[in-house]
Amino acid sequence: MQIGEDMQYLLLTLAIAFGGGYILHRFRVPGGMMLGSVIAVALLNINTSIVEIPGSFRFVAQCIAGAYIGMTVNKEDLKRLKHFIRPTVTLLFGLFVTNLVVGFIIYFISPMDLLTSFLSAIPGGISDTPLIAADMGADATKVTVLQFVRLVSGIAVVPLLVGKGEMENVSVEKDVSPVEKRSPSFSRNLLVAVAVASASGYLGKLAGVAAGTLLFAMISIVILKIAGFEVTFPIWFKRMAQLFSGAYIGSHFGYQDVIELKFLLLPAAVIVVINILACYIMGNTLSRFYGIPRSQAILSSSPAGA
Repeated sequence: MQIGEDMQYLLLTLAIAFGGGYILHRFRVPGGMMLGSVIAVALLNINTSIVEIPGSFRFVAQCIAGAYIGMTVNKEDLKRLKHFIRPTVTLLFGLFVTNLVVGFIIYFISPMDLLTSFLSAIPGGISDTPLIAADMGADATKVTVLQFVRLVSGIAVVPLLVGKGEMENVSVEKDVSPVEKRSPSFSRNLLVAVAVASASGYLGKLAGVAAGTLLFAMISIVILKIAGFEVTFPIWFKRMAQLFSGAYIGSHFGYQDVIELKFLLLPAAVIVVINILACYIMGNTLSRFYGIPRSQAILSSSPAGA
């Protein structure tokens, strides 16, 4: 009876998570599927005692997220990369320094621990960073909130740094990304890729590497792609990962976390100001020293990864 009741609670929690995520996704909120599921499950968790999300959901979400990231890489990208080694290294160095600066400032001005501060400052993806935070033992709820602030500020402010005239000159590739091409929802190659990503993610988990599940799953799909294995991950795969990770994080969001949200106001302001300033500096640096059009350089430095 207990197993049946737990399953009912799990299905109810997932249904509510999907409802919250779907609403924000329909309203085109950045990272809406994940953020909505976090909010919905968090509210359910605060007001009831029925939330039941097993830790295995985090593993599934990490495998899917890693596989989806790996799917965005193709041979053509790797061939072109050799022409952008220096600007890429410069950009990565700038992002790393920015992450360190913002992380240390957040640590000193807030009650958050150092690891949570650094992960909150990462200019990465809102769908992936909270999963990494949960995997490493950081406060994933606070990371999610601050990552959302980073994402929205990047989307809202960075285009203003470029200017309307320059934005119109930004070239857009006509080729559709392998992830966006339409393909059957299920295929043999897709099932093989999912199996490989899951097995690799499990090896990463056993290896004890930080964020090993996501990292190993991503690398395995990149290797498959380089080897010429053709597969396309449907967009709903990513949505499912966002749903699972959002539900998992929301299930750890309690009343105390709501009270502590007031401590995130100053860190949020720091993230917005320093990230936008760093984006402007790095963009102009890439443009000046490597001849990259200023608009593209600034957008490449944007802290708006979803």
